[in-house]
Amino acid sequence: MSRTVLVTGARGKTGREVVARLRRRPGLVVREGSSQPGAAVPFSWGDPGTWPDAVKDVDAVYLMRPDVPEAPEHVAGLIDLNPAAHVVLLSEQGAGSLAAGHWARRVEDAVTGRAAGWTVLRPSWFHQVLTDPRFYRDDIRAGRVFRLPSGGAPIAWVDARDIAAVAVAVLLSPLDHHGREYTITGPAALPVRAVAAELSAHLGVAVRADDPPAEQGLEGLDPWLRDILADLYDRVRAGGFAPLSPDVERITGRRPTSMGEFIAAHLEEWR
Repeated sequence: MSRTVLVTGARGKTGREVVARLRRRPGLVVREGSSQPGAAVPFSWGDPGTWPDAVKDVDAVYLMRPDVPEAPEHVAGLIDLNPAAHVVLLSEQGAGSLAAGHWARRVEDAVTGRAAGWTVLRPSWFHQVLTDPRFYRDDIRAGRVFRLPSGGAPIAWVDARDIAAVAVAVLLSPLDHHGREYTITGPAALPVRAVAAELSAHLGVAVRADDPPAEQGLEGLDPWLRDILADLYDRVRAGGFAPLSPDVERITGRRPTSMGEFIAAHLEEWR
């Protein structure tokens, strides 16, 4: 008997990897939920009318947290449409220790308080933000600078493919992972200067590390996003994204990808 899995954010950094890995598994029907034009399964957090068909009769959901103010309510509404499905939530490192009223914590509570089966994934910062033009790629490529307000604190950078590997392992054996919370990190915690040094070594040109005050990265943002990012940078500076976890290797059986390995495989992004 086949099982059906809905992947929200199916064209995102982790979603596309989850889809690709699930499609290689026999006996699975994969619903690729996306708000992008031409999506196989139309799904938009901003359009609740797309939710019922996407989640109907699925056995499991890979739920990429929507980064919008209404995320706790949206997630609760989706789960209420099919509370029997096992939900694998993509959250963030340290969310379990946040105050009960914190936005990220409320998203997790919407899952754990409603879904009959659930697993929470809490990754650190993605390697892939370095190759994303919406984040750091263009500064690295054009300006040869990696700029992040971290206060010098290290981050346990992790590859989105390793996150996807953990997610797929959970989706394939949900009963083995029910009620579990996994912190997903790479093999080392690196400060901004160490990432810049890795980039310099692999590219053969100097990439400068810049660790500015957080306020410089918050100018011109809408109030909600400004508050979310200010809180995020505070937690980075406090070391909240530095602790390492063995969960990738323990669950997948292989060591997580290092920053150097990621950079070496993506050099053309910065040339």
